[in-house]
Amino acid sequence: MKVGVFLYEGFQEVEFWYPVLRLREANVDVAVIGVQHGEASSSLLGYPVVPNVSLAQVQPGDFAALIVPGGNVAGIAENAAFLSFLKDADAKGVVLAACSQAASLLKNPKFVAKSADDVPALMRTLVKELKV
Repeated sequence: MKVGVFLYEGFQEVEFWYPVLRLREANVDVAVIGVQHGEASSSLLGYPVVPNVSLAQVQPGDFAALIVPGGNVAGIAENAAFLSFLKDADAKGVVLAACSQAASLLKNPKFVAKSADDVPALMRTLVKELKV
């Protein structure tokens, strides 16, 4: 099983790292997917993270679930490749989850955390859903 967590300029730290670390703790294969490029993206506080793969290197069907962390989503809200990827994933039945501001980018998110405080509950539910 593989889960993708998206990475973009201005991501919110807790909403990115909590899902990544919680899934890795459950021995899930986590791919950190660079939305804008395959290079490091900086968080809202300026901390850089390097993705494992770029969006162009993966397909929606590669994943059981995809998570979009919140943050400054303005930079990806108009990214046609990213939005198309999400639409394809939804059509393929991939479980979609979003945190705070990122929920506005998904047409049919199965799981939504309204704030960083809700991320632990989202992850408990998602882990149970994925049966890991």
